Amino acid sequence: MTAAKHSRETIENRLLAVLPKKDYRLIAPHLSPVSLDLNQIIHEADEPVRHVYFPTSGVVSILNTLGERMSIEVGTVGKEGMVGINVLWGVDTAPNQAVVQVPGDGVRMKASAFKNAVKRSSSFQSLLHRYTYVLMRQTSLSVACNRFHNVEKRFARLLLAICDRVDGDEFQLTQKYISQMIGAHRPHVTTAAGALQSAGLIRYSRGKIVILDCAGLERAACDCYRNGKEKFEGLFGA
Repeated sequence: MTAAKHSRETIENRLLAVLPKKDYRLIAPHLSPVSLDLNQIIHEADEPVRHVYFPTSGVVSILNTLGERMSIEVGTVGKEGMVGINVLWGVDTAPNQAVVQVPGDGVRMKASAFKNAVKRSSSFQSLLHRYTYVLMRQTSLSVACNRFHNVEKRFARLLLAICDRVDGDEFQLTQKYISQMIGAHRPHVTTAAGALQSAGLIRYSRGKIVILDCAGLERAACDCYRNGKEKFEGLFGA
């Protein structure tokens, strides 16, 4: 990992991109580029958060673990957000595990530098407060969706959310991750994937997913995808 000089033009993370220039200049010297590798653990639950991360590509999954083998995703972070938001609220340990599920890149800064920047920039603080609110809405929406909507609709929602974050129509997803994300057993995931593939919406083989019909996939998904996306777009003033 090497330090680099960043400008607003070279940062694709949307939280950083919407900051006023003077506030971004306050943060930029503390940002370092990082690779986000598949299955990389960003932080463990109940352990100190030493860095906060701003992905520019890829997807980080926030997992709540119940027992030794049971875990479910309670949050998804891509280029629209950050990992380590608990530091904003004065909590130095992570409530959940954060794991890279789709590889990519990002930038990170020390938690101590992040806390100092928040104190010095009211714009940064206000933006992060709004981001926290939207993230909480996303989590509650996901809980309700996993309870009331069928696996096929939840799977379609997941694929669309990943597609938005990686800016592409091809990516790798393990069945384990899909199961964690949508709260379904692997045989049900296989059945849902087969149904979407038979409908000509996706191609799925050995963990590789290709989106063939994005509009059709959106029609197959539940309204939770559109509702969640609208909340984040509202955060950025789109």
